[in-house]
Amino acid sequence: MNVFFCPAARILPAFVFLALLGAGPAPARQNEFQELTDGVYAHIVSPDSMFVGNTGVVVLGDGVLVFDTHFSAEAGRELSRKIRERTQRPVRYVALSHFHPDHTHGNEAFEGAALIMASGNTRRDMLEKDLPAINLAIRRAEAQIEQMRKALDLPADEGRRVALRKQLDERQAFLDSMSGMRIRPPIAVVERSLQIPDEVHPVEFRYLGPGHTDGDMVLYLPRDRIVFAGDVFFNAALPSTDDARMLDWIQTVVELLKIDADRFVPGHGPVAGRSEVEDFLRYLQDLRHLVEPYVQRGEPLEQVVREARLPERYAGYRFRNFFPANIKMMYSELRAIQLSAPTVEPPAADKPGAVPPMP
Repeated sequence: MNVFFCPAARILPAFVFLALLGAGPAPARQNEFQELTDGVYAHIVSPDSMFVGNTGVVVLGDGVLVFDTHFSAEAGRELSRKIRERTQRPVRYVALSHFHPDHTHGNEAFEGAALIMASGNTRRDMLEKDLPAINLAIRRAEAQIEQMRKALDLPADEGRRVALRKQLDERQAFLDSMSGMRIRPPIAVVERSLQIPDEVHPVEFRYLGPGHTDGDMVLYLPRDRIVFAGDVFFNAALPSTDDARMLDWIQTVVELLKIDADRFVPGHGPVAGRSEVEDFLRYLQDLRHLVEPYVQRGEPLEQVVREARLPERYAGYRFRNFFPANIKMMYSELRAIQLSAPTVEPPAADKPGAVPPMP
């Protein structure tokens, strides 16, 4: 299986979403600005492009709402350009589904937005995880560039030197991009829900519970029966689980399906109907059923990863290289529950060597 990484994915810490294009069918149409209904758009993108994650755009009566902003300032600016091609109304609101950079690092392209909003946990994570991660990535890139420059002074054939110079140029371009990046965290916090009573497209933000992260927020358009789900929902793809709460995620997708909607825009993959969301829920449930017997038998994690196989019904899913990580996260949660369960002492008469009570 071939795996392609975006430049940042080779450097950023593990909690950052890696832009992976695993084996399996890609969306039929990639990097397309789709009009779902009048004034409502979904930017459905390839995970191996500069955009990485999908976004949503809603043209309101007095401005524009953007839901997620892609992976970089460059991608955000391209999104902004596509919006201007369709409306001259200003972007007034930016809402973030969660803190991962493939959904937030385009924020700086929308400096004119009056309000950036997200859940409280997303704001926390952008301040406590994202900013330190950027600084760490910069330090690592600087160290790698220094090592490459020293390697150029060592004896090597010309082919090796050409390849090293190319790699050095790529790493320097990445460092320049990272050094100029400005993280714009949310300034408004959505606790459980928030409504914008627009006359054309009434908007609801909902926090349904932990899942892909503990701060996932979805955007619901009740009049249009559309949900922008962020990474609560991966369509025909295995999910990234570095920051996930797997058991809670199952219930959160159940709550997602309770919303009265016909179309669901995932964080990754094409626009879907209810059946595709149900398929994703079934994957999470099947993953639990696959891993739980190993935990109950006390089998080590290494054995589960070695023996467990992706069910055949998901063989066509993208990001299949996430399967071992999915197993590990599910195993760790189920094991934690097992360890925290109170032990029940057997009755005294059942213990070995116990003296039976007098009649």
